[in-house]
Amino acid sequence: MELQAGFHIDIARTPLHGPTVRVDLDACLRLPDGSEHSCRIVEASTGEMALSALAEPCYGDKIFIHSAELGRFEGRVERQSDGGFAIGLDLIVTRRRKLAAQLIWFANRDAFGLPDARRHKRIVPRMPWTTICLQGGKENAAWINDVSCSGISVETSAQASIGDRVSLGVKTAVVGRIFDGGFVAEFDQYFEEGQISDRLRF
Repeated sequence: MELQAGFHIDIARTPLHGPTVRVDLDACLRLPDGSEHSCRIVEASTGEMALSALAEPCYGDKIFIHSAELGRFEGRVERQSDGGFAIGLDLIVTRRRKLAAQLIWFANRDAFGLPDARRHKRIVPRMPWTTICLQGGKENAAWINDVSCSGISVETSAQASIGDRVSLGVKTAVVGRIFDGGFVAEFDQYFEEGQISDRLRF
């Protein structure tokens, strides 16, 4: 599947198992016996997730998946293939919308030159509350989900759009991804390696 600019998922009109976006994300899976295994998410839609893994669950097994980029999911094995399998996702509407927004970002990442969130390790600050200043000077409270050398993820009621410039303390950043209840932004000037820790404040 070749990703194209302007990729869009219409939640109201999209079938449960499509469209599918190719990704390449580290993840961890837990089998019904409680054992945990490394895997990679190679494709995902709002209804199904295809995994590359050495683990070999049985058809119908309930699997738990955790990915730093996409979050936590559970589903049952629907099909198997050489080197992996796929699980069906039964998500509530709000969770489907959030996953759709995440997939839109991955589909458009190269087209818009957005940063790869996996490039840098992310930390969760001890003091997660901050104030965001939007374009035009309006300020809003925000909760920091995590921060890396290159960017930050926040939950906030502030209404921002992709490409908007925002300020967090002395840092300025450009909004690169919107999700339900917040956004991810890339810093104009990255932190140097070793400059961030859980004591970082904005």
